[in-house]
Amino acid sequence: MLIVLLALCFSCNSSPAAQAQDSGSDQPAADNGDGSQPADSISGLTDYFDGDRAWSYLRQQVDFGFRVPGTVAHRSCRRWLAEELGKYCAEVELQEFVRQLPPNHENVKMWNIIGRINPAAERRILLAAHWDTRPSADQNPPGQRDQPIAGANDGASGVAVLLELARVFSQVPPPVGVDILLTDGEDYGPGFTTMFMGAENFANKLTINEVRAYNYGILLDMIGDKDLNIKPEHNSEAVAGRLYAAAYDYSQALGYSGFKASGSNNIIDDHLALIDRGVRIYDFIDFDYPYWHTTEDTVDKCSRASLENVGRVLENMIYLSPELYGPDDHLTSQRVAR
Repeated sequence: MLIVLLALCFSCNSSPAAQAQDSGSDQPAADNGDGSQPADSISGLTDYFDGDRAWSYLRQQVDFGFRVPGTVAHRSCRRWLAEELGKYCAEVELQEFVRQLPPNHENVKMWNIIGRINPAAERRILLAAHWDTRPSADQNPPGQRDQPIAGANDGASGVAVLLELARVFSQVPPPVGVDILLTDGEDYGPGFTTMFMGAENFANKLTINEVRAYNYGILLDMIGDKDLNIKPEHNSEAVAGRLYAAAYDYSQALGYSGFKASGSNNIIDDHLALIDRGVRIYDFIDFDYPYWHTTEDTVDKCSRASLENVGRVLENMIYLSPELYGPDDHLTSQRVAR
């Protein structure tokens, strides 16, 4: 179910005709009895997100090769991602950090890539995905686990959606600021101590004012699967359940089926560091993916339609429901305030 939709009020200098329209009616919208709207009554839906562009972004990432921290392919992809975000974001920041990584415990540089749309806006939404890939296919059969993965779904899919959303928001500005966070070091492994490193670094550097500026956040992970099957995620539901309810309703209203009404996942992912810091963020993830952490996580397992489903849902959430949470909905940070 959706929290009552706010009127969409914005202008776009570069594309004044490309703006969401309201229903043109002075009558109050129907609701479900709790102030939320049924999916079939949602008005003003937009469809700026281009699935073909997102699909191209996915393929281009994979074409760089294995984006494993410490490699040439990783550095080349970082430069390209920063350049792409720079086309659409007013600010782009490379947030560098260093960690000792196995097997040789050498210091390896990694970079979060942060693009800011309308950086002066006081109220903001955080969109995140990881861009690195795993150096070992630990879900391969025994004897074949020392190979890196291509990360077409686990890595490239979420980033592809966010790059295309950056283009959309640059042309038709949303009513809030948007921060696009591409995290590094999410999937290095083999254990949790060398995973989610970029999200931890980003969360640790957030000031309390920056945390409080976020109405909410959405993390995308493995959302390119041909058979898209996104379910409610337990850790996210505890702090940001309105986001999944909204995403499901928007998906239904747009005619997509990738967001499921039932089922559950309990996922350890980048969102936990941000929840711990006080950000209400939801992990949209399809963990029903048989090629996870295998060398079979390749482009042919992914789908343009799945990218479009997720991209258009996020597009409409941010245009039409930017205040599902707001200034009075703060979480208590479990980290030292800055």
